[in-house]
Amino acid sequence: MATDWVEKMKQTVQPHVPAPVLGVGLLQPAGSWGSMGLSKISPLAGMLKRKANNGAAGGLARTGMFSMKMGLFAVTADSVFAFHATPKGREWRVGDQVGEWSRSDLRIETVPGRLATKILVDVVSTGDHYELEATTVGSNGFTQAFLDELTRTPA
Repeated sequence: MATDWVEKMKQTVQPHVPAPVLGVGLLQPAGSWGSMGLSKISPLAGMLKRKANNGAAGGLARTGMFSMKMGLFAVTADSVFAFHATPKGREWRVGDQVGEWSRSDLRIETVPGRLATKILVDVVSTGDHYELEATTVGSNGFTQAFLDELTRTPA
């Protein structure tokens, strides 16, 4: 039987969030796929690109040559929470909380690409800006369900 990844990830993050989780997504620094490809041509260029990508992600997610910290985002009716997350077999381990924002304080822009959708997050009250991406290739609807909830205008 196929795993319902949307429900499984909601159950994984729910103990860390004080309200019902409506959507959940795994995000990496924007440009991660490109820097991985660039590393095949030039490891140094790939490393420099990863460093720039990590900076634009603002600490919400990080990729390295041999490790990664994905951003696990949970969307509730009123808020968006961000946690570091690391894979553990076929599961995900929820790490430190690295962000919490009111949905009404966020401006979200999505830019679909071939392998991932770039997600630009602007926090209106602070001027903070984050550039992340959600892998869409092979996500079996997991990413789209998250993007739909993240970009939905809160009631």
